[in-house]
Amino acid sequence: MIFDAGVFIALDTRSKRRVVAAIVEQMRIDGKVIRTTSPVLAQAWRDPTRQVAMARLVKTLDVLPFGDSKAVGIRCADTGTSDVVDADLTIWAEVLGDTVLTTDPRDMTKLGAPHVSF
Repeated sequence: MIFDAGVFIALDTRSKRRVVAAIVEQMRIDGKVIRTTSPVLAQAWRDPTRQVAMARLVKTLDVLPFGDSKAVGIRCADTGTSDVVDADLTIWAEVLGDTVLTTDPRDMTKLGAPHVSF
């Protein structure tokens, strides 16, 4: 599974933090790899002294680089979107056969990403 920025932002809210923690724990029990991308991380990362839960989680994830810029641009053009971070995440999900965990299913649907939301 690959996480979008909303998952990390959710960690700033106590009730949502519990949901994310439960999802991560179940994924680990199931032996699943958890990923994100460096642009997604950049969207959410602001203050690691305040975002302790996020900082801990990030240490356990595979963080992928920004992918193929041309493919990302084409995805945005094809879907009428402009969020290159989400488009990049979508392409990584497809390449890896992953599902995106998102808090914004509307954007992922528009980009054609396999996704689940919470």
